[in-house]
Amino acid sequence: MNKNVDIILRSIAAVIGGYVLSALSSIYLTYGLVNLLYINEGVAVLSASMLSYIVFFAFFIASFAVSNIAKWLIFLILLIAVAVLFLPLVDVL
Repeated sequence: MNKNVDIILRSIAAVIGGYVLSALSSIYLTYGLVNLLYINEGVAVLSASMLSYIVFFAFFIASFAVSNIAKWLIFLILLIAVAVLFLPLVDVL
């Protein structure tokens, strides 16, 4: 694969995939903090938002660290699909 195309694909996976996964993880973390740890809703939202930055940066770094970008994109798409499929199970605050 061309080096420029590889960098563009990694950048797209890092930015868009990381953003989607951090937004979904923020929803799931808020739900978990409120219902499992019985934390106040406002504090849970702020805590989940801060923790979602860790998810974003972890996927951003991993997008450039993996050796095969095609396998990483497939993993990323499957992970996002599973997270979206289970989204209706999360109650609204």
